[in-house]
Amino acid sequence: MSRNRNCVALALVLAGAFLFGSAEPAQAAYSVQVYDDNVLQGGITVFTSGNNLVFFGTTTHFSLTNGSGLSNNPGTAGSGSNLSLSSNEQISTTFGSAGGTHTIQIVLSQTGWTAPTGTPLGLSASAGGSYAGTKSGNSVAATYQGFLDNTNTLFGQPGAGATPVLTASGSGTGTTSLVFSPPTGVSLVPGGTPFSMTDVLTFKFTAVAGSGQDTANVSASTVASVPAPAGLVLAFTGLPILGIGAWFRRRRQSV
Repeated sequence: MSRNRNCVALALVLAGAFLFGSAEPAQAAYSVQVYDDNVLQGGITVFTSGNNLVFFGTTTHFSLTNGSGLSNNPGTAGSGSNLSLSSNEQISTTFGSAGGTHTIQIVLSQTGWTAPTGTPLGLSASAGGSYAGTKSGNSVAATYQGFLDNTNTLFGQPGAGATPVLTASGSGTGTTSLVFSPPTGVSLVPGGTPFSMTDVLTFKFTAVAGSGQDTANVSASTVASVPAPAGLVLAFTGLPILGIGAWFRRRRQSV
């Protein structure tokens, strides 16, 4: 009987060690920061649910509504990793009758990406949106850039892991499209898992005195993927040359 009790106790100890002692996968951190004229703002409300993030609030010179992020963290081997600022995000100026020039920056970041693997990785960024001005002298200048940090740091923005900067501008009254240039920015960046991804979107608004509320809407996305093998690209580029060589060989044989 005593022997049976000892066996049961040992089994319980082993079960407890398995349940409580085994390492659990680390949870991905997911957050957004908003800067007004380079000052980090504290009045932004952020909600996260899985890979969905919602944020809104007011800063010194701006009002944000319908801000949201979406990702497919931890990524997939086939389609890669995608971190996006959604298309219904709206930024409105609250400069008042004095007007002026002020800048808002939105930084969306998430850690814990595990796919794709390997190095280097292809990192691409694309963005689009619209601007609505209330005075002919009003304007906006926008930039967007994506980052991949293989040290898995939240809000990591390494120079070696960045896409080219995309730029766009709008001016005047009425609604105009924000067409970013280049349409898609692509770079090869150092890989390694786990890694973090970060989106950085900036708007510099200029408003003349007596202006109302100018607004901007944006949709932006950063994607990490496995680049096409260089050997495969060279093979395809060499096909025309191989074809010409075969044609010359057949011609010599027929003469």
